[in-house]
Amino acid sequence: MTRSQWLAVGGVVLIAAAAATAPVTRLAESWAHARITRALAERFESEVTLEGLTLGWFPSLSASGTGLTLRYRGRRDQPPLIHLRHFTARAGWWSLPIRRIDAVVVEGLEINIPPGRGADMPKLGKASGPDRQSPDDRSTVSIRHLAAENARLTILPKTDGKNPHVFDIFRLDMADVRLDAPSAFKATLTNPIPFGSIESQGAFGPWVSDEPGQTPVAGTFVFNADLGTIKGIAGALTSHGRFSGPLARIEAAGSTRTPDFRIPKLRAAALPLETEFEAVIDGTSGDVELTRVMSELGASAILARGRVVGMNGIKGKRVVLDVTSDDSHIEDYLRLTVPVEPPLMTGVVTLTTSFDLPPGEADVVDRLELDGRVHLATARFTRAAIQDKVDELSRRGRGRPEDDRVDDVASNIDTTFALKDGTLRLRRLTYTVTGATIRLGGAYHLESRAMDFAGEALLDASVSNTQRGFKHYLLKPFDPLFRRKGAGTRLAIDVSGTVDRPRFGVAVGRTLLGRK
Repeated sequence: MTRSQWLAVGGVVLIAAAAATAPVTRLAESWAHARITRALAERFESEVTLEGLTLGWFPSLSASGTGLTLRYRGRRDQPPLIHLRHFTARAGWWSLPIRRIDAVVVEGLEINIPPGRGADMPKLGKASGPDRQSPDDRSTVSIRHLAAENARLTILPKTDGKNPHVFDIFRLDMADVRLDAPSAFKATLTNPIPFGSIESQGAFGPWVSDEPGQTPVAGTFVFNADLGTIKGIAGALTSHGRFSGPLARIEAAGSTRTPDFRIPKLRAAALPLETEFEAVIDGTSGDVELTRVMSELGASAILARGRVVGMNGIKGKRVVLDVTSDDSHIEDYLRLTVPVEPPLMTGVVTLTTSFDLPPGEADVVDRLELDGRVHLATARFTRAAIQDKVDELSRRGRGRPEDDRVDDVASNIDTTFALKDGTLRLRRLTYTVTGATIRLGGAYHLESRAMDFAGEALLDASVSNTQRGFKHYLLKPFDPLFRRKGAGTRLAIDVSGTVDRPRFGVAVGRTLLGRK
């Protein structure tokens, strides 16, 4: 016989075999449908529906199903425990005696985990009813390889009004999957805010049905994100680290790197931002306790501790931190917030502040709230015109207006401040150079960079000694009039304009009245 004749005969044989097995297949599919739904109903204490099931026999046993839904105890007041759009399973005939499925592929998997203990969660190792073991529980079924695409895991909230914690899983691969033992996994997740992808691998389980939060997990992760998806900041973030512990208390440690961190609304420069962090994550709620976050912004070191928590009825998380820094540089903060190069000032900053960033759609600059204290030591201005005025202030304050040896004078600033709605309010700013102290209060608007301050200047020298020549003698009789609070001279002053173009003025009326 020719090759074409052999192919024709083979086709006829296959068609005949399929026709002969069709009734058997339909009978087997009906039996398997009932068997699967009953087993799942018992194991998960759930109402189970399976829209369709198809079996295959050669070269290995296979099953394909659609529309599988498990509703725990038939509850319709919450999402189904498990729903999947389509699945296929394959097992070799030799795998059946050892209760192993070779491969399962799942599409459109959704798992919704209720938050509570026994009454809210099925006991996966037992059939329904106290102390009653199903014959099928004598040996747990295992899956050699499980693959899921476009899956979603949702942790339902413990508190009414809070949003569920949702994990979108683009790809999940698990090996040696059992309910009573850890399973190795590799996962690709999509993080919504900031938007990016998380590559993770490790071990998950065994599942603790009475208390899902005690289910162990451990592994490593790599996270790449676009910070521009958080309104108000921008930059490309890369993070990697490790994690371990039960779902309710996952201990994590790692680092992040953002070479181009910036605040677009302020139209200033980008700075490198690197962090090393230690955190405790509640995987059942998504809340995070930041036990230690050590950051480097440019050349400035910043330490933070705090929490990232959900809020009732509000999408997103609230970030609450305590921030300190003993080794910061004012030029880094100015580069990040003021679009002037080079930065107007250099100096060492000591900072203590609270940090509160609630969720919302507004720009980060408008949502951020700060309340703290800052000390700036040995500061100098980089613009000669401004530094010259500082040097002149020190000369006049010392009563040596013609002494050119007083040059490149360092400034010191100490203030308490509060930031809210994009406006920085300085409650009491004290600015000192040798020979003079300036005390101010007022506001600085971050976006417009406009200033509005009022206060007083206290000079060591009398008002006449701040001048030279004819003015010195002319002002001599007025020295007692300007002497206040133990200072040789007191002047009421106003500061306005912008940070890069400040305007200084003496308020004569307030000066003579002795009031700020």
